[in-house]
Amino acid sequence: MFNNNNNNDNLLMTMLISLVSVFFIYQYRYRIVNTVLQTSWIRRLAISGVLQIPYLRDRFYARFMPF
Repeated sequence: MFNNNNNNDNLLMTMLISLVSVFFIYQYRYRIVNTVLQTSWIRRLAISGVLQIPYLRDRFYARFMPF
């Protein structure tokens, strides 16, 4: 009565697009990050966000400011 084949096709296509997207992002991850961080306000936002994490902040300060 109901054709369930369309739902299976949509699921297969969604999974295929997801896998290709994940592969592309993994393959070009450093290039993507460099492109995004070229914008100064995004870079400033990312750095301030990372410095909010206590472990990373302590490691950063210990490495660059060894007082």
